[in-house]
Amino acid sequence: MLYTKDGFPEVNDIVYCSVKKISGGNTVFVDIEEFEKEGVLTISEIAPGRIRNLRDHVEEGRKIVCKVIRVDESKNRIDVSLRRVSVIMRNQKLETIKKEEFAEKMYEDAAKELSMTKDDLFEKTYEPIFEEYETVFESLYEVMLDNTKIEMFTDLDKQQRESFLKFINDRIKPEEVTIKKHFKLVSTAKEGVEEVKLAISNAHSVFNYDKFDITYKAAGEFGVTIVHEDKKSADKMYNEFISNLEKEAKSLKLSFSY
Repeated sequence: MLYTKDGFPEVNDIVYCSVKKISGGNTVFVDIEEFEKEGVLTISEIAPGRIRNLRDHVEEGRKIVCKVIRVDESKNRIDVSLRRVSVIMRNQKLETIKKEEFAEKMYEDAAKELSMTKDDLFEKTYEPIFEEYETVFESLYEVMLDNTKIEMFTDLDKQQRESFLKFINDRIKPEEVTIKKHFKLVSTAKEGVEEVKLAISNAHSVFNYDKFDITYKAAGEFGVTIVHEDKKSADKMYNEFISNLEKEAKSLKLSFSY
């Protein structure tokens, strides 16, 4: 990996492990790769129900996602669980690892263009990354979204920052996300239907964006679907729309909730 974490993981952390050794038919030793420490996985924490053979579930060299359930720093012991990791937890962790491996390859290739080693490039950039971000990929993705953030890498000179920025922009593309929300807008006036339509139209018209859809469901309830390159921007757009709609509803004396 591009980097490892100091100290010990915390209880409930989800960690990426490699099965190191199966011992005595009831204990598995794993390498917790992010911390470069050994973890212990007992037979009761591998899978629910009775297990006759550990090797039906784990084998040496296999990569597994585990949950930290106990940490004893005085004994240098970390107990982990495989059965307590949900499918969602596992998939999220594997996606994070995949992105970090992609970031590591980016560092290797970018370092060649900057005439330095991968480790040298990481040494010059890791401090501002981990002051604000959880992962390397997250920081690079933010730089792609907002190019001015390349300036956080003050240990790189201007030309190096420009070259690194170009490399990031060439390699990382925005990930589209979809958010779905709903709101309720009702009028009891004679022209209520038209007033509701007008309020929504006025609140929505300020956005010149073609991936912002509003659909009528039933009984004054509407659905909002926004597809955007990142969740933060999608949420911001939705919040602005709701703020506009709230003002429109107030001026037209409509019942509004979301």
